[in-house]
Amino acid sequence: AEWLLTDTAAADYAVDGVTPSLAVFPENEAQVAAVLRLADEHQATVMPRGGGSHSSLGNVPTRVDVVLSVQRLQQQLAYEPGDMTTTVQAGLRLADLQASLRQHGQFLALDPSAADTTTVGGIVAANLSGPRRLLYGSARDLLLGSAVISLDGKRTKAGGRVVKNVTGYDLNKLYIGSLGTLAVIVELTWKVHPNPPGEQTLGIGVAQQADVAEIRHMLMALPLRLNSLVLLNRSAAAELTAQTGIACPETPYLFLARLEGTPEVLEHQASGTATALRGLSPAGTASVHTWLDDEPARIWQALEAFPLTLAQAAPHSMVSKVSLRLAELPAFIEAMDAAATANGTAWPLLVHAGHGVAYVRLTLGESPEDLMPHLQTLDACVSRLQGRRVLEYAPLAIKQQIDVWGAAGDDFALMRGIKATFDPH
Repeated sequence: AEWLLTDTAAADYAVDGVTPSLAVFPENEAQVAAVLRLADEHQATVMPRGGGSHSSLGNVPTRVDVVLSVQRLQQQLAYEPGDMTTTVQAGLRLADLQASLRQHGQFLALDPSAADTTTVGGIVAANLSGPRRLLYGSARDLLLGSAVISLDGKRTKAGGRVVKNVTGYDLNKLYIGSLGTLAVIVELTWKVHPNPPGEQTLGIGVAQQADVAEIRHMLMALPLRLNSLVLLNRSAAAELTAQTGIACPETPYLFLARLEGTPEVLEHQASGTATALRGLSPAGTASVHTWLDDEPARIWQALEAFPLTLAQAAPHSMVSKVSLRLAELPAFIEAMDAAATANGTAWPLLVHAGHGVAYVRLTLGESPEDLMPHLQTLDACVSRLQGRRVLEYAPLAIKQQIDVWGAAGDDFALMRGIKATFDPH
């Protein structure tokens, strides 16, 4: 049947080389529940799937019996433009939701990589966000309500369809980032926002690593409506130019700041930023650059996809996501560039300078095993700075040797207990 694949037909839905016995595509929640009850009865492992854009996240599974795709659950169930809320099924693609909201001058302020194929359920399951997180937050801030189906086929709701909802436990946050390991997400209610009246992008070239912290602090302190602030090292800026064909300043470090507001407000903010930068000592510490026509939009589209495209551009590499306190970002940037220089290579580094999330690509040689010493260098640095590291993209040979989630935190035992409650098997 078209909506039930077996044997070789299911191979397209393999996860890290592990091929499922079945791939099923239920068309409604009742069918989702029936599949889960059958799987529970036969103690079969189930891998929920949305658009498949981020299915490589996580450790290599020991086995995958059933891939359960929610791609046929793609209705927009409710939309109240006046209340700025919408309820959708989990298989709806983000791009399709944005097109619907755009007709009313609104948008869902999430900008993950692979936005054209990523589903809204995948955004929650993988806790995806992008540059706009600085102003609008992540799924934790925008998700108002959810409905999931658990292993026993029962439907459970959390939250609601209104912005002010404080009843009961906030189970929404439990499902965010769970990668479908607790239940299958089938419905989501979101808070949406009006489209910005306008945007402007400033490129700020930085001549020395020692000036990065001061300029970052200044940009965050200025009275700007700043929805994104990204820092690239020279290698990452070169990657951006290669991907877009748009020239970037050839400086050791480059801030990309995206402002929003009316044309008059944008002009005032840009002028004030340039004046503040000129006041830095010594003169020439920073230089301001702008782009023309559709170039800023193309730059930000590339930056949203950067974690994925960094990995695609260099097959013998790994891309790690690192979360740090803002105060530790300068030390992390210095350590990564120093390690790359010591190894005679370049490690592209993208830092979301307003909330402490960074992506770094480690590349060396033709053998995946060559990458292990560099991952150890990265882990030592992250541990010293009391951060967290997640390996998002890597050759299968590397993933089979390590825990992609990095060192277990103090909350690991609690998370295992929650998982055991939802899935005793």
